[in-house]
Amino acid sequence: MHIRNDYIDRIIAQYDEKRRNARYSLDERRERVYDKCPGIKELDLRVARESFDRAKRSLLAEDPSALDGLEEENRAIAEQKEKLLAENGFPPDYLKIRYECEICKDTGYVGNKQCTCFKKALSKLLLRDSNMSSLLAEENFDTFDASLFSNDPADKDKSLGITPYENIMSVLGKAKRYVETFDENHGNILIYGPTGVGKTFISSCIAGALIDSSHSVLYHTAASLFSTLEKRRFGNGDKDVSQKEEEHIFECDLLIIDDLGSEFYTQFTASSLFNIINERQLAGRATIISTNLSFDEIIFNYSERTYSRIIKHYDLFKIIGTDLRIRA
Repeated sequence: MHIRNDYIDRIIAQYDEKRRNARYSLDERRERVYDKCPGIKELDLRVARESFDRAKRSLLAEDPSALDGLEEENRAIAEQKEKLLAENGFPPDYLKIRYECEICKDTGYVGNKQCTCFKKALSKLLLRDSNMSSLLAEENFDTFDASLFSNDPADKDKSLGITPYENIMSVLGKAKRYVETFDENHGNILIYGPTGVGKTFISSCIAGALIDSSHSVLYHTAASLFSTLEKRRFGNGDKDVSQKEEEHIFECDLLIIDDLGSEFYTQFTASSLFNIINERQLAGRATIISTNLSFDEIIFNYSERTYSRIIKHYDLFKIIGTDLRIRA
Protein backbone atom coordinates (compact mmCIF):
# COMPACT_ATOMS: atom_id res chain seq x y z
CA MET A 1 0.00 0.00 0.00
CA HIS A 2 1.43 3.36 -1.02
CA ILE A 3 0.46 6.24 1.26
CA ARG A 4 2.36 9.48 0.76
CA ASN A 5 4.20 10.77 3.84
CA ASP A 6 2.39 14.09 3.62
CA TYR A 7 -0.93 12.29 4.19
CA ILE A 8 0.36 10.81 7.44
CA ASP A 9 1.89 14.14 8.49
CA ARG A 10 -1.40 15.97 7.89
CA ILE A 11 -3.37 13.47 9.93
CA ILE A 12 -0.86 13.50 12.80
CA ALA A 13 -1.13 17.30 12.83
CA GLN A 14 -4.92 16.92 13.14
CA TYR A 15 -4.46 14.64 16.15
CA ASP A 16 -2.03 17.11 17.74
CA GLU A 17 -4.71 19.78 17.38
CA LYS A 18 -7.38 17.49 18.88
CA ARG A 19 -5.25 16.85 21.97
CA ARG A 20 -4.51 20.58 22.36
CA ASN A 21 -8.23 21.34 22.17
CA ALA A 22 -9.02 18.61 24.69
CA ARG A 23 -6.48 20.02 27.17
CA TYR A 24 -7.72 23.58 26.61
CA SER A 25 -11.31 22.49 27.20
CA LEU A 26 -10.28 20.70 30.41
CA ASP A 27 -8.46 23.82 31.63
CA GLU A 28 -11.61 25.89 31.05
CA ARG A 29 -13.78 23.41 32.97
CA ARG A 30 -11.25 23.25 35.80
CA GLU A 31 -11.30 27.05 36.19
CA ARG A 32 -15.11 27.01 36.39
CA VAL A 33 -14.95 24.35 39.09
CA TYR A 34 -12.26 26.19 41.07
CA ASP A 35 -14.32 29.39 41.02
CA LYS A 36 -17.40 27.64 42.35
CA CYS A 37 -15.69 25.13 44.66
CA PRO A 38 -12.26 26.20 45.99
CA GLY A 39 -12.09 22.99 48.02
CA ILE A 40 -11.48 21.00 44.85
CA LYS A 41 -8.58 23.25 43.93
CA GLU A 42 -7.10 22.62 47.37
CA LEU A 43 -7.43 18.87 46.86
CA ASP A 44 -5.67 19.10 43.48
CA LEU A 45 -2.83 21.09 45.02
CA ARG A 46 -2.58 18.55 47.82
CA VAL A 47 -2.25 15.68 45.34
CA ALA A 48 0.39 17.55 43.36
CA ARG A 49 2.46 18.45 46.44
CA GLU A 50 2.26 14.98 47.94
CA SER A 51 3.14 13.24 44.69
CA PHE A 52 6.11 15.57 44.13
CA ASP A 53 7.42 15.19 47.69
CA ARG A 54 7.19 11.42 47.61
CA ALA A 55 8.80 11.16 44.20
CA LYS A 56 11.62 13.43 45.39
CA ARG A 57 12.26 11.27 48.45
CA SER A 58 12.17 8.14 46.34
CA LEU A 59 14.78 9.45 43.90
CA LEU A 60 17.06 11.66 45.98
CA ALA A 61 16.88 9.93 49.33
CA GLU A 62 16.67 6.54 47.71
CA ASP A 63 13.72 5.70 49.91
CA PRO A 64 11.95 2.71 48.27
CA SER A 65 8.98 3.04 50.62
CA ALA A 66 8.31 6.70 49.79
CA LEU A 67 5.64 5.85 47.22
CA ASP A 68 3.89 3.27 49.38
CA GLY A 69 0.22 4.05 49.80
CA LEU A 70 0.27 6.98 47.37
CA GLU A 71 -2.10 5.33 44.93
CA GLU A 72 -4.63 4.57 47.64
CA GLU A 73 -4.43 8.15 48.98
CA ASN A 74 -4.96 9.62 45.52
CA ARG A 75 -7.93 7.33 44.97
CA ALA A 76 -9.50 8.51 48.22
CA ILE A 77 -8.98 12.14 47.22
CA ALA A 78 -10.54 11.43 43.82
CA GLU A 79 -13.63 10.13 45.58
CA GLN A 80 -13.76 13.32 47.68
CA LYS A 81 -13.55 15.39 44.51
CA GLU A 82 -16.39 13.49 42.86
CA LYS A 83 -18.53 14.07 45.93
CA LEU A 84 -17.76 17.80 45.92
CA LEU A 85 -18.44 18.00 42.18
CA ALA A 86 -21.85 16.42 42.67
CA GLU A 87 -22.67 18.75 45.57
CA ASN A 88 -21.89 21.71 43.30
CA GLY A 89 -23.93 20.48 40.34
CA PHE A 90 -21.12 19.04 38.20
CA PRO A 91 -21.08 15.51 36.70
CA PRO A 92 -18.49 13.14 38.25
CA ASP A 93 -16.34 13.06 35.09
CA TYR A 94 -16.32 16.84 34.63
CA LEU A 95 -12.59 17.13 35.38
CA LYS A 96 -11.55 14.24 33.17
CA ILE A 97 -10.00 15.02 29.79
CA ARG A 98 -12.40 14.31 26.95
CA TYR A 99 -10.94 12.79 23.81
CA GLU A 100 -12.78 12.37 20.54
CA CYS A 101 -11.52 8.79 20.53
CA GLU A 102 -11.19 7.19 23.96
CA ILE A 103 -9.56 4.11 22.42
CA CYS A 104 -6.34 5.84 21.32
CA LYS A 105 -6.69 9.04 23.40
CA ASP A 106 -6.50 11.05 20.15
CA THR A 107 -3.02 9.79 19.31
CA GLY A 108 -4.20 7.79 16.28
CA TYR A 109 -2.37 4.70 17.48
CA VAL A 110 -3.01 1.81 19.84
CA GLY A 111 0.45 0.51 20.60
CA ASN A 112 2.19 0.57 17.23
CA LYS A 113 -0.98 -0.05 15.22
CA GLN A 114 -3.20 2.57 13.63
CA CYS A 115 -6.46 3.09 15.50
CA THR A 116 -9.77 2.68 13.69
CA CYS A 117 -10.28 6.44 13.90
CA PHE A 118 -6.92 7.02 12.18
CA LYS A 119 -7.93 4.76 9.30
CA LYS A 120 -11.22 6.63 8.96
CA ALA A 121 -9.38 9.97 8.91
CA LEU A 122 -7.00 8.61 6.29
CA SER A 123 -9.88 7.36 4.15
CA LYS A 124 -11.53 10.80 4.28
CA LEU A 125 -8.30 12.45 3.19
CA LEU A 126 -7.75 9.92 0.43
CA LEU A 127 -11.32 10.44 -0.76
CA ARG A 128 -10.86 14.21 -0.88
CA ASP A 129 -7.71 13.88 -2.98
CA SER A 130 -9.11 11.17 -5.27
CA ASN A 131 -11.19 13.59 -7.40
CA MET A 132 -14.18 11.32 -6.65
CA SER A 133 -15.90 12.81 -3.59
CA SER A 134 -19.18 13.74 -5.28
CA LEU A 135 -19.13 10.70 -7.57
CA LEU A 136 -18.72 8.13 -4.79
CA ALA A 137 -21.57 9.60 -2.76
CA GLU A 138 -23.97 8.21 -5.38
CA GLU A 139 -22.01 5.51 -7.20
CA ASN A 140 -20.88 2.62 -5.01
CA PHE A 141 -21.57 -1.07 -4.41
CA ASP A 142 -24.46 -0.23 -2.05
CA THR A 143 -26.28 1.92 -4.59
CA PHE A 144 -25.67 -0.29 -7.63
CA ASP A 145 -29.01 -1.28 -9.18
CA ALA A 146 -28.66 -4.31 -11.46
CA SER A 147 -32.40 -4.24 -12.21
CA LEU A 148 -31.71 -1.40 -14.65
CA PHE A 149 -30.17 -3.96 -16.99
CA SER A 150 -32.43 -6.01 -19.25
CA ASN A 151 -32.79 -9.71 -18.57
CA ASP A 152 -34.98 -10.23 -21.62
CA PRO A 153 -33.70 -13.19 -23.71
CA ALA A 154 -34.37 -11.08 -26.78
CA ASP A 155 -31.63 -8.72 -25.63
CA LYS A 156 -28.95 -11.38 -25.38
CA ASP A 157 -25.59 -10.38 -26.77
CA LYS A 158 -24.77 -12.57 -29.76
CA SER A 159 -21.06 -12.87 -29.02
CA LEU A 160 -21.40 -13.50 -25.27
CA GLY A 161 -24.69 -15.39 -25.35
CA ILE A 162 -25.99 -13.67 -22.19
CA THR A 163 -28.36 -10.84 -21.33
CA PRO A 164 -27.17 -7.41 -20.14
CA TYR A 165 -28.36 -8.34 -16.63
CA GLU A 166 -26.40 -11.60 -16.60
CA ASN A 167 -23.39 -9.73 -17.95
CA ILE A 168 -23.45 -6.96 -15.34
CA MET A 169 -23.90 -9.46 -12.50
CA SER A 170 -20.79 -11.26 -13.72
CA VAL A 171 -18.85 -7.98 -13.96
CA LEU A 172 -20.06 -6.94 -10.50
CA GLY A 173 -18.83 -10.22 -9.02
CA LYS A 174 -15.45 -9.77 -10.68
CA ALA A 175 -15.24 -6.20 -9.38
CA LYS A 176 -15.89 -7.33 -5.79
CA ARG A 177 -13.28 -10.10 -6.07
CA TYR A 178 -10.85 -7.55 -7.48
CA VAL A 179 -11.26 -5.45 -4.33
CA GLU A 180 -10.97 -8.47 -2.03
CA THR A 181 -7.70 -9.62 -3.63
CA PHE A 182 -6.28 -6.18 -4.43
CA ASP A 183 -3.39 -6.31 -1.98
CA GLU A 184 -2.21 -9.64 -3.37
CA ASN A 185 -2.73 -9.01 -7.08
CA HIS A 186 -2.73 -5.25 -7.83
CA GLY A 187 -4.37 -6.14 -11.14
CA ASN A 188 -5.32 -3.90 -14.05
CA ILE A 189 -8.73 -3.69 -15.73
CA LEU A 190 -10.01 -2.44 -19.06
CA ILE A 191 -13.75 -1.75 -18.85
CA TYR A 192 -15.20 -1.34 -22.32
CA GLY A 193 -18.59 -1.11 -23.97
CA PRO A 194 -21.01 1.42 -25.46
CA THR A 195 -21.90 4.77 -23.94
CA GLY A 196 -23.95 4.88 -20.76
CA VAL A 197 -23.89 1.21 -19.72
CA GLY A 198 -22.27 1.72 -16.31
CA LYS A 199 -18.53 1.63 -16.94
CA THR A 200 -17.80 4.63 -14.72
CA PHE A 201 -20.18 3.26 -12.09
CA ILE A 202 -18.21 0.01 -11.82
CA SER A 203 -14.97 1.99 -11.54
CA SER A 204 -16.51 4.09 -8.77
CA CYS A 205 -17.63 1.00 -6.87
CA ILE A 206 -14.09 -0.36 -6.89
CA ALA A 207 -12.57 3.00 -5.99
CA GLY A 208 -14.91 3.58 -3.06
CA ALA A 209 -14.25 0.16 -1.55
CA LEU A 210 -10.48 0.57 -1.84
CA ILE A 211 -10.52 4.08 -0.37
CA ASP A 212 -12.53 2.74 2.56
CA SER A 213 -9.68 0.31 3.22
CA SER A 214 -7.16 3.19 3.13
CA HIS A 215 -5.76 2.68 -0.36
CA SER A 216 -4.76 5.71 -2.39
CA VAL A 217 -6.97 6.08 -5.47
CA LEU A 218 -6.82 8.79 -8.11
CA TYR A 219 -9.57 9.36 -10.66
CA HIS A 220 -9.14 11.31 -13.88
CA THR A 221 -11.12 11.58 -17.05
CA ALA A 222 -8.76 11.03 -19.95
CA ALA A 223 -9.06 14.72 -20.82
CA SER A 224 -8.14 15.93 -17.32
CA LEU A 225 -5.31 13.40 -17.03
CA PHE A 226 -3.54 14.49 -20.18
CA SER A 227 -4.20 18.15 -19.41
CA THR A 228 -2.44 17.69 -16.06
CA LEU A 229 0.54 16.05 -17.72
CA GLU A 230 0.69 18.75 -20.41
CA LYS A 231 0.87 21.46 -17.74
CA ARG A 232 3.75 19.62 -16.13
CA ARG A 233 5.52 18.96 -19.43
CA PHE A 234 5.18 22.45 -20.90
CA GLY A 235 5.47 24.48 -17.71
CA ASN A 236 1.93 25.88 -17.48
CA GLY A 237 0.76 26.64 -13.95
CA ASP A 238 2.35 26.07 -10.55
CA LYS A 239 5.39 23.81 -11.00
CA ASP A 240 5.29 22.42 -7.45
CA VAL A 241 1.60 21.54 -7.74
CA SER A 242 2.12 20.00 -11.18
CA GLN A 243 4.99 17.88 -9.89
CA LYS A 244 2.92 16.54 -6.99
CA GLU A 245 0.02 15.80 -9.32
CA GLU A 246 2.30 13.91 -11.69
CA GLU A 247 3.87 11.96 -8.84
CA HIS A 248 0.43 10.98 -7.60
CA ILE A 249 -0.53 9.74 -11.07
CA PHE A 250 2.40 7.33 -11.11
CA GLU A 251 2.52 6.42 -7.42
CA CYS A 252 -1.08 6.00 -6.19
CA ASP A 253 -2.29 2.46 -5.47
CA LEU A 254 -4.99 2.69 -8.13
CA LEU A 255 -5.25 5.09 -11.05
CA ILE A 256 -8.59 5.30 -12.86
CA ILE A 257 -8.56 6.72 -16.39
CA ASP A 258 -12.18 7.27 -17.35
CA ASP A 259 -13.60 7.64 -20.84
CA LEU A 260 -10.39 7.07 -22.78
CA GLY A 261 -10.86 8.40 -26.30
CA SER A 262 -12.91 11.44 -25.31
CA GLU A 263 -9.80 13.61 -25.06
CA PHE A 264 -8.31 15.65 -27.89
CA TYR A 265 -5.90 13.21 -29.52
CA THR A 266 -2.24 14.20 -30.05
CA GLN A 267 1.08 12.40 -30.20
CA PHE A 268 1.62 13.62 -26.66
CA THR A 269 -1.53 11.89 -25.37
CA ALA A 270 -0.57 8.66 -27.13
CA SER A 271 2.96 8.60 -25.73
CA SER A 272 1.75 9.67 -22.28
CA LEU A 273 -0.76 6.84 -22.11
CA PHE A 274 1.87 4.27 -23.02
CA ASN A 275 4.25 5.73 -20.44
CA ILE A 276 1.61 5.59 -17.69
CA ILE A 277 0.57 2.04 -18.53
CA ASN A 278 4.15 0.84 -18.81
CA GLU A 279 5.59 2.59 -15.74
CA ARG A 280 2.73 1.63 -13.47
CA GLN A 281 2.87 -1.97 -14.67
CA LEU A 282 6.60 -2.17 -13.99
CA ALA A 283 6.07 -0.66 -10.53
CA GLY A 284 3.28 -3.12 -9.71
CA ARG A 285 0.64 -0.39 -9.38
CA ALA A 286 -2.92 -0.97 -10.54
CA THR A 287 -4.72 0.91 -13.32
CA ILE A 288 -8.33 0.83 -14.47
CA ILE A 289 -9.21 2.23 -17.90
CA SER A 290 -12.75 2.66 -19.17
CA THR A 291 -13.52 3.40 -22.80
CA ASN A 292 -16.14 3.35 -25.54
CA LEU A 293 -13.44 2.58 -28.09
CA SER A 294 -13.16 -0.71 -29.94
CA PHE A 295 -9.87 -2.60 -29.88
CA ASP A 296 -9.16 -1.46 -33.44
CA GLU A 297 -9.67 2.16 -32.39
CA ILE A 298 -7.31 1.72 -29.44
CA ILE A 299 -4.63 0.43 -31.81
CA PHE A 300 -5.27 3.26 -34.27
CA ASN A 301 -5.28 6.05 -31.66
CA TYR A 302 -2.63 4.85 -29.25
CA SER A 303 -0.41 2.38 -31.16
CA GLU A 304 0.04 -1.36 -31.35
CA ARG A 305 2.45 -1.44 -28.40
CA THR A 306 -0.07 0.28 -26.07
CA TYR A 307 -2.76 -2.17 -27.14
CA SER A 308 -0.34 -5.04 -26.60
CA ARG A 309 0.37 -3.93 -23.01
CA ILE A 310 -3.36 -3.72 -22.28
CA ILE A 311 -4.23 -7.11 -23.77
CA LYS A 312 -1.31 -8.78 -21.98
CA HIS A 313 -1.62 -7.19 -18.54
CA TYR A 314 -5.29 -6.17 -18.14
CA ASP A 315 -8.41 -8.12 -17.27
CA LEU A 316 -11.15 -7.27 -19.75
CA PHE A 317 -14.58 -6.31 -18.40
CA LYS A 318 -17.03 -5.97 -21.28
CA ILE A 319 -20.36 -4.32 -20.42
CA ILE A 320 -23.25 -4.71 -22.84
CA GLY A 321 -26.68 -3.16 -23.17
CA THR A 322 -28.25 0.14 -24.09
CA ASP A 323 -27.68 3.59 -22.65
CA LEU A 324 -29.12 3.51 -19.11
CA ARG A 325 -29.68 7.25 -19.17
CA ILE A 326 -32.13 6.81 -22.04
CA ARG A 327 -33.92 3.96 -20.21
CA ALA A 328 -34.27 6.13 -17.12
